[in-house]
Amino acid sequence: MRVRKVLTAALLALCGIAPAAAADFPDKVVKLIVPFSAGGNTDNLTRIFAEGLAKRWNQTVIVENKPGAGATIGAAYVARSAPDGHTLLLGSVGMATNQFLFKDMPYEPSSLTPLGLIAQGPNVLFVRPDMPVKSVPELIEYAKTNPGGLTFASSGVGTSPHLAAELFAERANIKIIHVPYKGANPAAKDLMGSQVDAFFSVLNLMPHVETGRLRALAVTSEARIPEAPQLPTVDEAAGTNGVISGTWFGFFAPAGTPEDVKKKIIDSLREVAEDPETKQKIAALALSPAYLTPEQFAAFIKREEDRWSEVIKKQKISIE
Repeated sequence: MRVRKVLTAALLALCGIAPAAAADFPDKVVKLIVPFSAGGNTDNLTRIFAEGLAKRWNQTVIVENKPGAGATIGAAYVARSAPDGHTLLLGSVGMATNQFLFKDMPYEPSSLTPLGLIAQGPNVLFVRPDMPVKSVPELIEYAKTNPGGLTFASSGVGTSPHLAAELFAERANIKIIHVPYKGANPAAKDLMGSQVDAFFSVLNLMPHVETGRLRALAVTSEARIPEAPQLPTVDEAAGTNGVISGTWFGFFAPAGTPEDVKKKIIDSLREVAEDPETKQKIAALALSPAYLTPEQFAAFIKREEDRWSEVIKKQKISIE
């Protein structure tokens, strides 16, 4: 057995792919891949962690944006990268849903290994400021008295706001018209301009409620949240069951990354995530710091897969 290991190591060395060792890691620039354009929450979160990891590793850590195709381009890039810990992905909800949305995935979900959840946040149900509703029951009644007339914006087909709207429509037994946008910002802009009726988005739109440019009706968490205690949950307000949705962010590595390298990355991610300064920066993005271990994160993703695969199938959602 020992001879076999020596021969294997020698063969890998000859091929130029000697196995990485945690003692040497990282021995070159580390790339954190963002599967979205610069400027969004995923990008901002990644830059926070890039700075924290660079300090701990005394190594350059760069952020590289590879947007497109519902985050599958960036995810596929990492899945095909060398499993040595030097290329990591910050993924979000699409990591649990894309396999059910796309007919042809450019990578296998099993080719990426969860390292840890770092942040999450519930969706808030926002409506246009001039809409004649002030509660979730009134919104449901509006939809029933205006069949086919309630429009919901989203940041794209299959995104968290879209799936949240479809889940809400199913549980409230109403019909909606989905209006997809190329990102959350244009969707929010048209909502404030009363071009669409409603939008599930994260807490960073709450300042527009205070100025009267939007109205917030409820949150999609299991219980009321401290950031907006005045808002009921959708289930609490409407008597629905299981209208739970939100966004989340976590790191992934290519499958096959050596266990000792993975452990060093995981330990460092936890240190950064639990740093008080990091938590403040995450909160400033209107998200909640929420570290989960790899095992907890994997279980969390499985629950997300179970929840959203059912919604996607029932509502016949797909991305060509």
